[in-house]
Amino acid sequence: MDGAIVPILSLFTLLAVALLALISRERTRDSMRDPDAPISTLAKDGRYGGVAFLLPLDERFRRAQRGTVFPRRGQP
Repeated sequence: MDGAIVPILSLFTLLAVALLALISRERTRDSMRDPDAPISTLAKDGRYGGVAFLLPLDERFRRAQRGTVFPRRGQP
């Protein structure tokens, strides 16, 4: 019995992780289907226009001049 505990515990752990991954995947898909779900701030159409720090420096400067890098509330 002493030698069988490690494989049994590892299998239960693997099953638990797989189950949590499946649940998380379904929650994510449900959130993607919901039009009223909040948009991530990292999304391209999100509040901050995606990950602006990945843009080239001159593009960031142009967007900052136009005020589109971090738009105020209510602005598209």
